[in-house]
Amino acid sequence: MYVKKTITLPQELEKEVQDLLIGKYYANMSDVIRDGIRRVLKDYELNREINAVARLYEEDKITIREASDITGIPLRSVLGEFGKKGVYIRYGEDDLKEDLE
Repeated sequence: MYVKKTITLPQELEKEVQDLLIGKYYANMSDVIRDGIRRVLKDYELNREINAVARLYEEDKITIREASDITGIPLRSVLGEFGKKGVYIRYGEDDLKEDLE
């Protein structure tokens, strides 16, 4: 089932979409908009998950590896996302010993 919506775009944006996307990657403007909305929703959900695991990590309830497993993103990416959010990464003597084994 579809719902019809009307949007207003700047002419420059519409031209860019026509020139770069329509006929090459998408059949029409509706496909571009639907895909854009899906991507925004996916990014929003991932950001929500990262915020949740960052909070759990800060509360010492999960490890970085568990945060990676929960979000489904690589460990290095989790470290990068935590860095963007100012989450302090715990890395003590026990972690070093474990990594050296």
